[in-house]
Amino acid sequence: MVRVAVTQHEPVWLDLTGTVDKTCNLIEEAAVNDAKLVVFPEVWITGYPTWIWSRPMDPPLATTYIKNSLSYDSPEMQKICDSAKKNKIAVVLGFSENDGNSLYIAQCIISAAGKIVMKRRKLKPTHMERTVFGDAGGQSLFNVADVDGVGKVGALSCWEHSQPLLKYHTMSQREQIHVAAWPPLKNHEGAESHFAMSAEGCQTLSQTYAIESATFVLHCTSVMKSGAVEMMKTSDSPLFGQVGGGYSAIYGPDGRRISVPIPPDQEGFVYGDLPMDLILTVRHFVDACGHYSRPELLWLGVDGREKPHVRMKEDQK
Repeated sequence: MVRVAVTQHEPVWLDLTGTVDKTCNLIEEAAVNDAKLVVFPEVWITGYPTWIWSRPMDPPLATTYIKNSLSYDSPEMQKICDSAKKNKIAVVLGFSENDGNSLYIAQCIISAAGKIVMKRRKLKPTHMERTVFGDAGGQSLFNVADVDGVGKVGALSCWEHSQPLLKYHTMSQREQIHVAAWPPLKNHEGAESHFAMSAEGCQTLSQTYAIESATFVLHCTSVMKSGAVEMMKTSDSPLFGQVGGGYSAIYGPDGRRISVPIPPDQEGFVYGDLPMDLILTVRHFVDACGHYSRPELLWLGVDGREKPHVRMKEDQK
């Protein structure tokens, strides 16, 4: 049995220091409540750039966002790692990664010893996200880590859960607990709106992943309150113009929801005690990367190499 904590909280928008402090407080709270793993949503640090769905260009906000994004080699990241170690709890963190002032939608896994054991970036930012974030390299395909005291933990971000090949490669690494990180979401509002971008649509993608992979899926979202709507100037946005967004949940390896929902405008933890043997029970019926596969007929090709921007070649003699 593994106890997990799924956050449903509001970041301190566009404030790196404030959100890192809140992150450490939430890590401590989850540990006090006996969780062995605590998970955070897509770009929790330092909040999802909601303005991009209202207007593709906002140079002042973009500049602030870059300056408040998180670098691996930074005191802020070290503070989060130290918090994980102090509280003896593993962390899956979603954040806007600043690498030389280029940004990426990133996730990492921090062990209870305070060590970063997995780093990844979202392979392809979705639609308007490309106005802010860059693409990932091949190493981001290796997105599952063996976490002491928890099991094999993997992570994908948002609409990566609609990418069949990426999902299959993640499953092939034999994860047991999967973190599905999402931004604030909103209810579907009829024929004029895109169902797959709604809270119901995104929950369906996470639930489907649970069934396909036979893993426990931690569906993690953040909350957006009125101050954030004003700050991002998104009151006219069909996606991010309302208060709410929190739809965190836990799905079992057979697809059933095993958590009690929190109201979407409220902050709180979704806790779950995961009976890990249930994975074996379910995979006895269907194991998409094992006995329920036909690799002699269908297989996946993967290029996991990094392609750096500058590649030095030796002189030909």
